[in-house]
Amino acid sequence: SMTGYGFGRAADEGLDVTVELRSVNNRFLDINLRLPRALYPHDPEIRESVRKRIERGRVTLVANVEYIDDQAPDIHLNRPKLMAFARQLEQLRRELKLEGGIRLEHLLTVEDVFVASDDETYRSRLWKLCRSALEEALNEIIDASTVEAEALCRDIVERIVGVEEQLGKIRVAAATQVEEYQQRLQTRLEEILSDERIDRNRIETEVALAADRLDISEEIVRLDSHLRMFSAKVNNDGPIGKTLGFILQEMSREANTIASKCWALEISQAAIRIKELLEQVREQVQNIE
Repeated sequence: SMTGYGFGRAADEGLDVTVELRSVNNRFLDINLRLPRALYPHDPEIRESVRKRIERGRVTLVANVEYIDDQAPDIHLNRPKLMAFARQLEQLRRELKLEGGIRLEHLLTVEDVFVASDDETYRSRLWKLCRSALEEALNEIIDASTVEAEALCRDIVERIVGVEEQLGKIRVAAATQVEEYQQRLQTRLEEILSDERIDRNRIETEVALAADRLDISEEIVRLDSHLRMFSAKVNNDGPIGKTLGFILQEMSREANTIASKCWALEISQAAIRIKELLEQVREQVQNIE
């Protein structure tokens, strides 16, 4: 399943790193990261770790760093940047002839004014903890997704069994549909066209052609083949969502053809039910990775 949640935590020597993962349905893999600034350099590595474990879905990853036991790194003021910003503000104020002066809250809007004085050892520790928390979160989201996928597959299998039952009804009704239609049409034409001048051979030919258009034996065989393929794939390990989606498209195409060619009421009702079940299956398959 593409829907899931995972959480991981790792702490050591005053650092506490947490990673949250959430995933929802999406045709492709879309990874959104929300990282503290200290982890920005590891953005590509984090994406690659997620990509190795998750193939489809919109994934949101949120990482947080908390300092415990007064272990936060020293904070330094980026004075040159702040002074340059203040001069620009003052110059702009004079040009626009604005009243009042520059206040502290104006200066605090500048990004990167306060800089953490972290060293290589600190960054190495932080990344190690992040990898550990990320691995834990990935394991949890995969486990949750697997449980949901199993439930989805059970529901899908039940609906596919329903499709097979309806196809069985169609197969039985189709065995006599053409002959019944041909006989009824023949009788009706003979009542209407009792004139001896009418070419009987021509009528029989037209009746045969009309009856041939009702033949759905090929559609039944193809739909049955697609059902067997779908049932085999749904129990496979690994990503199967796209494959099942393609098979469903073919099954829907055959069901639509059967519905358009049928004459018997039993076949029409069964074809409509098949289309309903396939649409329900399609909605469920969209949740499978």
